[in-house]
Amino acid sequence: MKKSPIKFIPPTQSRQLTDLAERARTSLGKFAGLEAEYNAIGLQLLDEWIDRHLKQFPNPSNQIVMVWGAFLGETFRRRFNGEWGVNTANSKPRLGVICPKDEGGLVFIDVMEQTQRRIKHGMGESLAFYYTIRGVEIKGG
Repeated sequence: MKKSPIKFIPPTQSRQLTDLAERARTSLGKFAGLEAEYNAIGLQLLDEWIDRHLKQFPNPSNQIVMVWGAFLGETFRRRFNGEWGVNTANSKPRLGVICPKDEGGLVFIDVMEQTQRRIKHGMGESLAFYYTIRGVEIKGG
Protein backbone atom coordinates (compact mmCIF):
# COMPACT_ATOMS: atom_id res chain seq x y z
CA MET A 1 0.00 0.00 0.00
CA LYS A 2 1.35 3.43 -0.98
CA LYS A 3 2.23 5.71 1.93
CA SER A 4 0.28 8.99 1.90
CA PRO A 5 2.30 12.23 1.84
CA ILE A 6 -0.40 13.91 3.96
CA LYS A 7 -0.04 13.50 7.72
CA PHE A 8 -1.94 14.84 10.70
CA ILE A 9 0.24 16.76 13.13
CA PRO A 10 0.39 16.00 16.87
CA PRO A 11 -2.21 17.59 19.19
CA THR A 12 0.36 19.84 20.91
CA GLN A 13 1.34 21.41 17.59
CA SER A 14 -2.32 21.74 16.61
CA ARG A 15 -3.00 23.63 19.84
CA GLN A 16 -0.07 25.95 19.12
CA LEU A 17 -1.52 26.77 15.70
CA THR A 18 -4.95 27.35 17.22
CA ASP A 19 -3.32 29.68 19.77
CA LEU A 20 -1.63 31.58 16.94
CA ALA A 21 -4.98 31.86 15.16
CA GLU A 22 -6.51 33.26 18.35
CA ARG A 23 -3.75 35.89 18.46
CA ALA A 24 -4.66 36.82 14.90
CA ARG A 25 -8.37 36.95 15.76
CA THR A 26 -7.68 39.28 18.70
CA SER A 27 -5.51 41.53 16.54
CA LEU A 28 -8.13 41.52 13.77
CA GLY A 29 -10.74 42.61 16.28
CA LYS A 30 -8.57 45.54 17.37
CA PHE A 31 -7.83 46.40 13.74
CA ALA A 32 -11.50 46.35 12.73
CA GLY A 33 -13.03 47.69 15.91
CA LEU A 34 -15.33 44.66 16.18
CA GLU A 35 -15.09 41.04 17.18
CA ALA A 36 -13.55 39.01 14.37
CA GLU A 37 -14.83 35.50 13.70
CA TYR A 38 -13.52 32.47 11.84
CA ASN A 39 -15.56 33.00 8.67
CA ALA A 40 -15.43 34.74 5.27
CA ILE A 41 -15.92 38.15 6.88
CA GLY A 42 -13.00 37.48 9.22
CA LEU A 43 -10.92 36.57 6.18
CA GLN A 44 -11.96 39.80 4.44
CA LEU A 45 -10.67 41.64 7.50
CA LEU A 46 -7.47 39.61 7.29
CA ASP A 47 -7.08 40.59 3.61
CA GLU A 48 -7.38 44.25 4.64
CA TRP A 49 -4.92 43.80 7.52
CA ILE A 50 -2.40 42.17 5.17
CA ASP A 51 -2.71 45.06 2.67
CA ARG A 52 -2.21 47.65 5.40
CA HIS A 53 0.73 45.76 6.88
CA LEU A 54 2.43 45.32 3.49
CA LYS A 55 2.24 49.06 2.80
CA GLN A 56 4.42 49.64 5.85
CA PHE A 57 6.43 46.41 5.78
CA PRO A 58 6.69 44.96 2.26
CA ASN A 59 8.62 41.93 3.56
CA PRO A 60 6.63 40.62 6.53
CA SER A 61 8.37 38.50 9.17
CA ASN A 62 7.94 34.75 9.17
CA GLN A 63 6.12 35.10 12.49
CA ILE A 64 3.41 37.41 11.12
CA VAL A 65 3.02 35.21 8.02
CA MET A 66 2.53 32.23 10.32
CA VAL A 67 -0.11 34.14 12.31
CA TRP A 68 -2.00 35.01 9.10
CA GLY A 69 -1.77 31.43 7.83
CA ALA A 70 -2.91 30.09 11.20
CA PHE A 71 -6.04 32.24 11.05
CA LEU A 72 -6.81 31.04 7.51
CA GLY A 73 -6.22 27.44 8.54
CA GLU A 74 -8.28 27.68 11.69
CA THR A 75 -11.16 29.11 9.66
CA PHE A 76 -11.09 26.06 7.39
CA ARG A 77 -10.60 23.68 10.32
CA ARG A 78 -13.60 24.97 12.24
CA ARG A 79 -15.95 25.34 9.28
CA PHE A 80 -15.19 22.04 7.56
CA ASN A 81 -14.28 19.77 10.53
CA GLY A 82 -10.66 19.64 9.47
CA GLU A 83 -7.43 18.86 11.27
CA TRP A 84 -4.03 20.50 11.02
CA GLY A 85 -1.58 18.53 8.91
CA VAL A 86 1.41 18.59 6.61
CA ASN A 87 1.88 17.53 3.02
CA THR A 88 5.32 16.03 2.43
CA ALA A 89 4.84 15.33 -1.30
CA ASN A 90 7.43 17.98 -2.20
CA SER A 91 10.94 18.42 -0.83
CA LYS A 92 9.70 20.99 1.70
CA PRO A 93 6.77 19.93 3.95
CA ARG A 94 3.79 22.28 3.63
CA LEU A 95 1.50 23.18 6.54
CA GLY A 96 -2.22 23.13 6.02
CA VAL A 97 -5.55 21.69 7.03
CA ILE A 98 -6.90 18.29 6.04
CA CYS A 99 -10.66 18.44 5.50
CA PRO A 100 -13.10 15.61 4.78
CA LYS A 101 -14.95 16.06 1.50
CA ASP A 102 -18.71 15.61 1.53
CA GLU A 103 -18.58 12.91 -1.16
CA GLY A 104 -15.77 11.08 0.65
CA GLY A 105 -12.03 11.36 0.79
CA LEU A 106 -9.86 14.16 2.07
CA VAL A 107 -8.63 17.44 0.67
CA PHE A 108 -5.44 19.20 1.78
CA ILE A 109 -5.83 22.97 2.10
CA ASP A 110 -2.36 24.48 1.72
CA VAL A 111 -2.93 27.55 3.90
CA MET A 112 0.70 28.64 4.11
CA GLU A 113 1.21 28.49 0.34
CA GLN A 114 -1.97 30.52 -0.19
CA THR A 115 -0.85 33.05 2.43
CA GLN A 116 2.45 33.44 0.57
CA ARG A 117 0.59 33.90 -2.74
CA ARG A 118 -1.61 36.54 -1.09
CA ILE A 119 1.48 38.46 0.07
CA LYS A 120 3.20 38.20 -3.31
CA HIS A 121 0.24 38.85 -5.64
CA GLY A 122 -2.04 41.06 -3.57
CA MET A 123 -5.82 41.00 -3.60
CA GLY A 124 -5.85 38.88 -6.74
CA GLU A 125 -5.09 36.00 -4.33
CA SER A 126 -7.64 37.07 -1.71
CA LEU A 127 -7.86 34.72 1.27
CA ALA A 128 -11.62 35.28 1.52
CA PHE A 129 -12.06 34.30 -2.14
CA TYR A 130 -9.76 31.28 -1.73
CA TYR A 131 -11.85 30.17 1.27
CA THR A 132 -15.05 30.42 -0.74
CA ILE A 133 -13.69 28.52 -3.76
CA ARG A 134 -12.06 25.75 -1.72
CA GLY A 135 -15.21 25.49 0.42
CA VAL A 136 -17.21 24.70 -2.72
CA GLU A 137 -14.68 21.96 -3.56
CA ILE A 138 -14.97 20.47 -0.05
CA LYS A 139 -18.75 20.51 -0.27
CA GLY A 140 -18.61 18.65 -3.58
CA GLY A 141 -19.56 21.50 -5.88
